Amino acid sequence: MVKKRIDNRDENERREDALRPDSHLGYDRDALGVHLMSREAFWIAEPQFRRAVWLNPFEAEFKNHLAWCLYRRNQFAEAREWAQKALDQKDDPNTRALLGLIERKIGCERKGLG
Repeated sequence: MVKKRIDNRDENERREDALRPDSHLGYDRDALGVHLMSREAFWIAEPQFRRAVWLNPFEAEFKNHLAWCLYRRNQFAEAREWAQKALDQKDDPNTRALLGLIERKIGCERKGLG
């Protein structure tokens, strides 16, 4: 005998649950991006991280990895934006360190020390 599960939630709650992203999404893309970054294939890793963030915007580590990738590609302004988003989502000492590196690079660029 199969028991039917009775769902007492209202229609809006059921719809919201159906549209909520799965917490497991994006980890495969992030892992691939990390591997590509370890091989210094930053131009290939970047879209993987962007896809991971798109699939699961609740994971701050994906944003942190994207920021590192952009930093390595010398795209400091955008790297700062993503690092700040990751830091706003989760206070992490590694992200703070990255933000400090980015700020120093941006400061050197402004002074012409590139």
